[in-house]
Amino acid sequence: MMMVTRSHVGLAALLSILLVNAPAFAADESNGVQQIEGGAKQIGGGVEEAGKGIGTTVVRGATTAGERITAAENSAEPAAKRAWRQATSAAVSFGHSVRNFFTKLGEAGGTQ
Repeated sequence: MMMVTRSHVGLAALLSILLVNAPAFAADESNGVQQIEGGAKQIGGGVEEAGKGIGTTVVRGATTAGERITAAENSAEPAAKRAWRQATSAAVSFGHSVRNFFTKLGEAGGTQ
């Protein structure tokens, strides 16, 4: 995908103005040059403003996304800690059950 820069847009606008105004340019060269220069300046200003607007939108979107990610992290943290405590407790309980099983198995085997 080709990235369109401000200079590409300006060049395309200038060429389109030249092609549209070719007959008028031939008839009155000085007036046509002034019209082209004026149009190109207006287009350049519009492209600059559009670029600033796009940049502002991107910055605001990134800020909002960052805030939402931070909020999600903060809201998920207590649940993650609780889940870790429960998993740890379950593992310890399982370990005690295994130890008790083998202890009772050993005691039962010695009484035969």
